[in-house]
Amino acid sequence: MTPSAALAKGGHSPEDAAAQREQIEAGLAQDPRAAVAALRDAGEELGDPELFLLAATRARDEARSSRDPELALEAESLALVAQDIGSYLSDDDNYSATDWRPVTRDRAADLAGEAGSLATQAHELAEEIEAERAAAAAAAERARLESLANADKPKRELKPGTGLIAGGSVALAVGASGIGLLGAGIAMGQANQREAESLSLPAELARLEELDRKGATANTLAYVGGAVAAVGVGVGVALIVVGVKKRKAAGPQEQAHVHMSGWFDHNGGGLALQGRF
Repeated sequence: MTPSAALAKGGHSPEDAAAQREQIEAGLAQDPRAAVAALRDAGEELGDPELFLLAATRARDEARSSRDPELALEAESLALVAQDIGSYLSDDDNYSATDWRPVTRDRAADLAGEAGSLATQAHELAEEIEAERAAAAAAAERARLESLANADKPKRELKPGTGLIAGGSVALAVGASGIGLLGAGIAMGQANQREAESLSLPAELARLEELDRKGATANTLAYVGGAVAAVGVGVGVALIVVGVKKRKAAGPQEQAHVHMSGWFDHNGGGLALQGRF
């Protein structure tokens, strides 16, 4: 590209162009889009590839911030203009044949490379923003369809006491874990005790001390398990009883059926809860 107006003026040296650019940049508006428009207009008037490159850079940055694909495509277009002018002026014959020299020949070659890279970035940015918009539109449509589908489904009302029964079940599960911990602690302690009684002292005194430490750990497990079991089972049973009473008060058709059973032996313990509510 060789802007005819700029060529007709002639006598445009890199120093003159730099001074004009400085004056133009000093008067740019704060609004990014207005600044892009002013740089583009000045670039078209003066044929200065640096102004087109500045306009492209600002347009790309604003497009990245505002997620505007149209502005990203404008940045690509401006960068390609800068690349064309830079490529033209980087040729020795072209540069020597004209007085229109807004940049040095070496700078023209570098500018063409920068502008080409910027054009690629701006194009990719436009595609990225369009993909984001398409994904957002698809997500919105899925949400709309799901909302319509859910609107047709009748809302299920919880039966009286369901929350209490469910909470009691959770508490009983915690209590069951405490029972298991209690059983494990007792079983571990009994095993350690049997082994300790079979030791030959004082030859196996070190092993006896180790078993004492393990026994202390087993006792701790049993104590903690017992406490957790007591609280969990106590709270769980109380909640379930209250929940079942509320269910019964609501009528025969709303009654819940809950059955609880437990087991405990030298290997451990547990708690089973079955029901329909």
